[in-house]
Amino acid sequence: MKITNYILSNNGFEYLDKQSELLRKYQKEQYGIENYSVFRLNTNDDSSLKLDIDNGFNNRGTEWHLHIDNDHCETIGSADIDTVHEFNLLMEVFGSKFRL
Repeated sequence: MKITNYILSNNGFEYLDKQSELLRKYQKEQYGIENYSVFRLNTNDDSSLKLDIDNGFNNRGTEWHLHIDNDHCETIGSADIDTVHEFNLLMEVFGSKFRL
């Protein structure tokens, strides 16, 4: 199943209005991406993860880019993904119990 704004919102991700608005024009002019949006969630794991996911241009050509920080806001991973399955596999790799 493809990730959508609806799935993200229904699973606790916060839509970041200001960040989305700031980058929307750039994404549209440079890459032709309509309705750019970015979401954030902090997991409730013992070692919380900060997840930022957006639908801007990425190197793999997928719909979404997921950026993963540890509980000290240090980057520990990122991936260009399309599906709930890919997202959930990454959560498993990084030891999170959170799933879409």
